Amino acid sequence: MLLNQMSVRTSFLIGMTVVGLLGLFFVLASGDVYRDAGLAQQRAALGEQVRTRISELRHELETESQRLVLLVRSEPGFMTAAASGKTALVVRQLDHLFDRPGFSSGRARLAKLQLLDADMTVLASSGQGVPETILSQPACASLYSVAAKRKDTEISRPVTGTCVADKNIYHLSIHSLDERAASGFLLVALDMTPRLTGPENIFNLPVYLSLADGAPFYRSANWPRAEEAENYVVAEQAFNVTPRAPLRVGVSQDIRAFKDELVLAGHNFTAAAVAAMLLVAWLVWLALRKVALRPLQALALQLRKARADKNRLGEHVAVEGGTEIAELSAGFNSMTTRLKELYESLESLAFTDPLTKLPNRTLFHERLEQAIEDAKRDYKPFALFLMDLDRFKDINDTLGHQIGDKLLQQVAARLRSKLRDIDTVARMGGDEFAILLPAVNDKHATMAARMLLQALRTSFRIDEQTLDIGASIGIALYPDHGVDANILIQRADVAMYAAKNSNGGHAFYDGKIDQHNPTRLTLLGELRHAVEQEQFVLYYQPKVDLRNLQVMGVEALVRWNHPREDLLLPDTFVPLLEQTGMIRSLTPWVLNESLRQGQLLQDQGLPITISMNLSVRDLQDPYLADAFAEQLAALQISPRWLELEITESAVMTEPERALEVLARLSAMGLRIAIDDFGTGYSSLSYLKKLPVNTIKIDKSFVIGMERDENDAAIVRTSVDLAHNLKLEVVAEGVENEETLKRLSELGCDTAQGHYISRPLSAEELAVWLKQSSWAIERNPKLLRLHK
Repeated sequence: MLLNQMSVRTSFLIGMTVVGLLGLFFVLASGDVYRDAGLAQQRAALGEQVRTRISELRHELETESQRLVLLVRSEPGFMTAAASGKTALVVRQLDHLFDRPGFSSGRARLAKLQLLDADMTVLASSGQGVPETILSQPACASLYSVAAKRKDTEISRPVTGTCVADKNIYHLSIHSLDERAASGFLLVALDMTPRLTGPENIFNLPVYLSLADGAPFYRSANWPRAEEAENYVVAEQAFNVTPRAPLRVGVSQDIRAFKDELVLAGHNFTAAAVAAMLLVAWLVWLALRKVALRPLQALALQLRKARADKNRLGEHVAVEGGTEIAELSAGFNSMTTRLKELYESLESLAFTDPLTKLPNRTLFHERLEQAIEDAKRDYKPFALFLMDLDRFKDINDTLGHQIGDKLLQQVAARLRSKLRDIDTVARMGGDEFAILLPAVNDKHATMAARMLLQALRTSFRIDEQTLDIGASIGIALYPDHGVDANILIQRADVAMYAAKNSNGGHAFYDGKIDQHNPTRLTLLGELRHAVEQEQFVLYYQPKVDLRNLQVMGVEALVRWNHPREDLLLPDTFVPLLEQTGMIRSLTPWVLNESLRQGQLLQDQGLPITISMNLSVRDLQDPYLADAFAEQLAALQISPRWLELEITESAVMTEPERALEVLARLSAMGLRIAIDDFGTGYSSLSYLKKLPVNTIKIDKSFVIGMERDENDAAIVRTSVDLAHNLKLEVVAEGVENEETLKRLSELGCDTAQGHYISRPLSAEELAVWLKQSSWAIERNPKLLRLHK
């Protein structure tokens, strides 16, 4: 795996190094082989030299023996003496020959002459200083028996041999004195010991002689010692004449000079091989570098540039090299061109909406991040718009996606035409668009929003159809509404839905309506704990009957006894309870507390009706009536002392289910009141179906009666409508005496507001009911009525 991570250059250098080391190994190994072969050849040459010299020595000895025999034969009187059989005469003749100067002229010393008969019996013998017993030793005597056993046809040929006796080496030859050996045989014994031993031996080298049994016979003084054996080569040769007396000749030769020459030759050969290898490697490197490495480096460099900078994609590289490199270069250039095209295509797909050709969500986020960085640097605000088309879903579902797509394309073109070059408009998905306006404040943002909304009010013409749409724009400003991209988008989204709900076309972000506001999230967590710990308390606001100006009931208003913030009003936390569904956990507590307070007041002789509010969540609970019945029965309180207030919007959320729940509550004897009448969207047909006893006119109309005749007309109409439906009317928001008188003149039944009394605690209410000018005790008839 490591090899796959190496560069071509490194791989080549490693490969060449390995090849070079292998070559050097083989050179050194071959040097050892050549050295061993040279030594073997030297040993063989020395052995051949030994054989040659021994052969020459034998030939020399045989020649000398022939010469001596001829001299003996030609000696006057010798042949006659030999034929006479007179031993003394023959001995004198032989001694005479020994004494004759020049008789024995060879380098081998003549040791013995013997006259033998046909049975190889010694007839006469002559020898200077050589005992007669020497030749009778077994090693030499064996030659006699060999000569005696010859056939008649072989008698004329001499018998030769070598024997070792008495620390001397003899060359023996037996010759017939005539063709038929009638005169006997002549034995010539030549001592060749000086020729094989001594410093002037025939080899001119140290000599070692041994017998067949390995016993040493002679060793030269300069024969190499054991520790010097590696500097010498030894050759051995058998010098055998008779089987019983074999002799082995060993010769040693100093090869230190030869070995030095071998080492020098090996070094020269190794140096030459290394030089040749380096030369070849250099030539291969030059060739490879030209045809492969440089082209590959150029391609790799271009690849790194393209990886670092996508704009370098598509740049071609011109390289020179072999066929394969040319094909690789052409393929690389073709690939980088296609990669550039593919990258541009992918970049377009990644950052551009394919339908409208506007920037998509990803690119818009990048530009928003960049706008934040620019704004931080230049200290300039900017505006973020999120826009959602109105009625687009109806058009898409009714006329089809093709018409919807064309509409989105025209909307995109119209938006783009109204904006500056530095502005960004993007399609976030579906019918939602985002607009980024650098360097604008809230006034400029308002003008831009109105301009865009006006541009979209003009009808669109698509496939001979005229389409009208609207839009809602949510606006978030940097840095007023956030300094983070995600927060700005989230808050612009909150503002957009606020614009939709208000039908105002556009809206700026307001933290009060933001469900993701950190304060709201903290409050939500505390609310859960408050519900579990019952940290709530009821306050009661009295209601006065305008026909007799006497209190006739109270509305129970919940307060949160917050551990840090004191009492919190319902507007702060009730919407959260309704949105999360926790209101359904609070309703039983309010019911129980209201009934308990009503019972306490009745026990004090203050019988009044208590009203409590129900939420939309309560009206969706099919078991609500059962819970009320159970609680009323537990406290033994008559249902007529409890009134339930509901809003129009709560009823209209799920009118059928609400109607069913209210019908069951009404059947139990509970009074039902419509709260905030005139602010919802309920129809008269539903109002007629509801088991309602009372309507409460919203305080926004009551407060404005003195200065706005339209509000007064709404109040008058509401009173007349209620009375025509046989319903009672309660007016909220009475802040002064004039309003109270006006309501009385319009025929309103009941009034409620701060002019009469602010919301009171249970303790304050008990006192107020006894001491107030509206007190129930001032009217005994009313007291009897309640009883």
